Amino acid sequence: MKKLSILLLVLLGVLTYGFAQETNSSRLSKVVIDPGHGGDKPGAKGRKSLEKDINLSVSLKLGELIKNHLPDVKVVYTRTKDVDVDLIKRSQLANKEKADIFISIHCNAAKNPYANGTETFVMGLAKTQANIEAAKKENADILTEANYAENYDGFDPNSPESNIFFALYQNAYLEQSLSLADKIQKHFTSNTKLFDRGVKQAPYLVLYKTSVPAVLTEIGFISNEKEEKYLNTEKGQYEIAASIFQAIYSYKNKIEGRRMDTPHIADLIPHKVIKDEEEKIRMEKEKEKRKREEEEKLKAEQEKTKDTTSVEGETNEVIYRVQIFVDKNKISSNDSRLKGLDDVWMYFDNKIWKYTSGNFKSFSQANEYRNKLKGKGYKDAFVVIFYKNERITLDKAKEIEQNNNK
Repeated sequence: MKKLSILLLVLLGVLTYGFAQETNSSRLSKVVIDPGHGGDKPGAKGRKSLEKDINLSVSLKLGELIKNHLPDVKVVYTRTKDVDVDLIKRSQLANKEKADIFISIHCNAAKNPYANGTETFVMGLAKTQANIEAAKKENADILTEANYAENYDGFDPNSPESNIFFALYQNAYLEQSLSLADKIQKHFTSNTKLFDRGVKQAPYLVLYKTSVPAVLTEIGFISNEKEEKYLNTEKGQYEIAASIFQAIYSYKNKIEGRRMDTPHIADLIPHKVIKDEEEKIRMEKEKEKRKREEEEKLKAEQEKTKDTTSVEGETNEVIYRVQIFVDKNKISSNDSRLKGLDDVWMYFDNKIWKYTSGNFKSFSQANEYRNKLKGKGYKDAFVVIFYKNERITLDKAKEIEQNNNK
């Protein structure tokens, strides 16, 4: 029985291949773009974004590029807004529309926060455990679909036999799919700084029963902080979309025997997007520069404050003060908050200016003064202790005073 099942599977693969050869088009006039996930199936989650949103944004940009630069090619989307579409319906749409290619766009994710790069999959037998796990993760969406066992012919994501069956089913367009996938990866490498993880095979259900050359491309790791940031920029999304577009353009040239030059990346990204990105980078650099300058200024002020109070630091006496408030900025001596206070002294601690009043030789004297200040409205006032301009604890103060009295 087992041998018969395997034979039937092989025959199915052969028959499907023969059907594909009869129906294969020598023109590329229609593309189905599939933004992965959607609705209550967000896909992978980054620190600040969701996969479904990035997938849709890149897909719409890709469709825009096709319409602008390949007007003879019709674009069909499996979704154009944040809605859930069953995996089986995505491939059924490609078949119904009699599309020439099907491209499913996804973001990758991994437990390792440093995992990075792009990779493009075609339907086939997974050769590594990593590819199997990647397919399982994407295929898990079917578990929430109605009648999924019937729609996917009893497919079990955890069954090796199921993986073999679905791989054979799609072998009909393996060569064309591999050609398109290879072009996508090459253009990713040319146009972005993303690492090339290569072209791979795995039993993705979204490619199942898609009777056209079909690929699933992972455009970067949303779990990688740096790549997530890139994938959420307009320029980054256009670079990804333009790379896929160039691959489609090159693929169209090949199957139609054309000799048209593929549009350059600079001609595919809107000028405003490039200018906005340049301005954003300039502003970020300016912000970093101001931050460094402010830190240096605060450091200089701190050193200056130490210099002006160095006379106290030269003694071996413990000084008790009353802290009244803090401020991130150094305020003027004429500030209204300092009016009527004696012996105002400030110190810089943890990037904040802290202001004190009074100068006493004992905790009891300082505490008595603190109570007076509270009566004047300084409700948060408390005693702070210094030795050679360094703040110390009460226990440390007692220890120093005991040693000084010996």
